[in-house]
Amino acid sequence: MANYSIATTRNNLSQLIDKAMAGEEVVITRHGKPTVALTLAHPNKDEAGQANGMAEWLKERREARSKLPIGSAKLVRQMRDEYRY
Repeated sequence: MANYSIATTRNNLSQLIDKAMAGEEVVITRHGKPTVALTLAHPNKDEAGQANGMAEWLKERREARSKLPIGSAKLVRQMRDEYRY
């Protein structure tokens, strides 16, 4: 566990975030007392798993769009025509 003062944190925040992302415990102190700990918001997942999950999500969204009864160009034309009259 590494302790860093607020001043050090302010000057080196990106490096401390990198350390936390690498799994190191980063503790920020105020007046020498531990105040805040930097941790990962989401645990690291396998990148391939993330890519597969995103591809599946995109596939579901694409399929949902294809079920719409009208295309976007036709919908915009209808809205434009209705507004004119």
